[in-house]
Amino acid sequence: MSVFLRWGIFGILGVAAMVYAYNASKRMAEVHTAREKPAEVVSPSESGTPVAVQPEAAPVPGLAPRCQAELEVAQRALEARRQNEPIDRLLRIQEIAFQEQPRRARLELVATRWYGLQGAEPTPQGLSDAVARDCESVSPAP
Repeated sequence: MSVFLRWGIFGILGVAAMVYAYNASKRMAEVHTAREKPAEVVSPSESGTPVAVQPEAAPVPGLAPRCQAELEVAQRALEARRQNEPIDRLLRIQEIAFQEQPRRARLELVATRWYGLQGAEPTPQGLSDAVARDCESVSPAP
């Protein structure tokens, strides 16, 4: 009888541990989702009630499309650094991961450079100027 009692207690403890791990992973996923939610800008609608609007990066006039993509990657890298996200998560974003190899290597280089920036972050205008200068100095990637 003691063997069955022992296995019953181990079974109950095992089920309790699985339920605890399941609930803990749900809470971690909720916290992670809440942290990744982009900042929303609230603007009043015509009826006077506030409406949440997703902020979008405005394209810089006169900037080549490949340089605009590098600017977006640089902005995402600075944002990931501010949120203490790991760099491997940054390198797996859609703007980088779904590119052909030479272009992906260039975008990974841009992301790594801006993620590892030492010192104060540049202003948005300074960032776009630096990325445009760097992009124009490099030969166009396919």
